[in-house]
Amino acid sequence: MSEKQKELEQVKTWDKIELAAKVIGHISQGMYRSPSGAIKELVSNAYDGGATLVKIHTGFPLFTEFTCEDNGDGISHSEFIRLMRGGIGDSTKQSSASHDDHGVNNRPIIGRLGVGMLSLAQICSQFKIVSHHAKSGTAFQAEIKFPPYTREEIDKIQAEMKETGKAFVKSGEFKIETIDYVKEQKGVKVTTTYLRETFRKTMTKLGNLGYRQLHGVQQSYPSFDDFIDAVTTVSSLYYAAPYDQLLYGLALASPLPYIEPSKGPKSFDSVILQIPEIEKIQKTLKSYDFAVEVDNISLRRPLVLPSNGKGIDTAHCIVPSKAEVLEFELEDDELKQPVKVRRYEIKVRDVLDKYQLFYFDYSDRVNGRELHFSGYVFLQTSRLFPKDCQGVLVRIRHVAIGEYDVNMMTYPLAEGPRYAMTSAEFFVHKGLDDALKVDRDGFNSLDPHYLRLQAFLHSILHGLIFKSAWTEEKGRNKQIRAEKAAAKEARFVTRLKSVTERSITKFNVVKEKAKPTDDLAHLDKDGRSITINTGHPSAKNLLGKKKYRELMTQVLAAFEIANQKSTAKERKATFYKLIENMSQ
Repeated sequence: MSEKQKELEQVKTWDKIELAAKVIGHISQGMYRSPSGAIKELVSNAYDGGATLVKIHTGFPLFTEFTCEDNGDGISHSEFIRLMRGGIGDSTKQSSASHDDHGVNNRPIIGRLGVGMLSLAQICSQFKIVSHHAKSGTAFQAEIKFPPYTREEIDKIQAEMKETGKAFVKSGEFKIETIDYVKEQKGVKVTTTYLRETFRKTMTKLGNLGYRQLHGVQQSYPSFDDFIDAVTTVSSLYYAAPYDQLLYGLALASPLPYIEPSKGPKSFDSVILQIPEIEKIQKTLKSYDFAVEVDNISLRRPLVLPSNGKGIDTAHCIVPSKAEVLEFELEDDELKQPVKVRRYEIKVRDVLDKYQLFYFDYSDRVNGRELHFSGYVFLQTSRLFPKDCQGVLVRIRHVAIGEYDVNMMTYPLAEGPRYAMTSAEFFVHKGLDDALKVDRDGFNSLDPHYLRLQAFLHSILHGLIFKSAWTEEKGRNKQIRAEKAAAKEARFVTRLKSVTERSITKFNVVKEKAKPTDDLAHLDKDGRSITINTGHPSAKNLLGKKKYRELMTQVLAAFEIANQKSTAKERKATFYKLIENMSQ
């Protein structure tokens, strides 16, 4: 059959779809980890197809219908037939892409095995696709349906394929017919009302919707800033509504620019955009001229750094104009390789937290193949919010592979709370393609490129990041303790003045040599101040452990002052007043 005949081929009655063996194990409802993982395939297809805008409507809040529409070049009739006739997942026929392939606006092509057609099987059993293909000036409409296979059925199919040696299996059905091409409708539109009950039931759980939690109204978000306002204050999106998780997942996965300050009432900024290297990445992302809307919400990369759950005014952040060059040793089995890193120490006015960004750019040949990636590790001396931006995220052609790995790719050492203070992104420029799993949600952990990237991450964390985190955390905690101690002492002095009717206005703690017969606590000669000597031989036993010493010195002072009263009743009343709320 000629290409022209294929282009005009009509399949007006349901016909079987042929799938390559390598994807049959992924067509169950568990092919993707989340609904956003499935829908991101449609976004990737539109991006590769030259679209400048993807519009998704979820059917919020009932979720009884779903649409995804883009203004790209569309898919041709013949390409669709090819996919249906065994092209899905067939590595010998795939429309693959290398890191050197570029599309409209110099976008690096994501490439695919055709599994985007399978992605919707996770959320629906049947859907309609309409494509107006700009290059050929043709159009078609088709319907696709996939059965909800059980694990047992998939195992049976795989066993039969292994026994017979078949490279393809018939699974699901499709039909297609040509329609008139309309230039103004170029692109692809996918619609369905056959949403799986499990998807609909999950998405309608809106009790923990961020907007509802903040404003008491069950509605979608007026803007992306309103969405960020909700999710940056929660500990983890695990506790948020599935709809919030869907928005966050799509925003995170798509090749979109980082969020920037807006003119609206709510506005968010990320201090990392003031770092020259990250600013350059942002300019590149903007140059792709690509946007994604979900329920009329224009998405952005949902990363706000620093992020401590309270909101950071980036105007208070002082980013140095020049980075400090540091070095760590990359260890990968027998390989020991020095690597240079640019470190930006971000100072903040009126805030105890400290922020650092470590930027790197690494390339080498691994097993004869080129590997090149760049990226950053952001560190702050307090926990990042939400938890979903903690850890490391790998991006290939600016598309997220999976989610942030909070375990830092199985980092082997215990680092306690420092995991929660770290957020990193790796941008892969060359390599790692062979390590990608079919669903593009993870990697083959035995691939040489993956192992080198993993070794790089573990080495920089151990050699630079966590060491720095420990030093900063220790200094910050010491400062916090000192400020708390000073505040407690100020409150005690205020009570001293009140209880003694301003007779005693000072409280001193000294450490001087003393004899056992000397007083541990005493009123000064002028009667205006009381002094506690922690150098007294009895202090070690009376003042207890270091963590309780501040409290016990004040208790001793209270006792000494109360003991000046002439009657037991007065002594008791004075002592109780002085130790009131002392432990707070």
